[in-house]
Amino acid sequence: MPIEIRVTGEAAGDPALTRNLHDWLQREDELRGRVRLRSEAPEPDRMGGVAELVLVSVSSGTVAALVSSVQLWIRQRRADLSIVVRHPDGKEVEIDAQQISGAEEFIRTVLRDTDPAP
Repeated sequence: MPIEIRVTGEAAGDPALTRNLHDWLQREDELRGRVRLRSEAPEPDRMGGVAELVLVSVSSGTVAALVSSVQLWIRQRRADLSIVVRHPDGKEVEIDAQQISGAEEFIRTVLRDTDPAP
């Protein structure tokens, strides 16, 4: 189940931020090799394409590592940034510097609510 991760906010148009987040997440043992950088072709009226990350395998450990790492990454950058985590069925969780404390539970809820019971 791949999970999409997108940088949003006023500074989101800078693809370097997404690449920086990708590099940041690759330093986490639980996430290394599980996060892919995906770029789309630019729209006709835009200079650059949209970049986002895809977490290709999700487990309890990867969710905790993702939230912990994103917390630090956001806090070290501008407050106008946020991260959107989206499940393939379209459910999303937006994490920003002000809401970061409850982010792990929000993400776990989205993943639990969208996965069929075994």
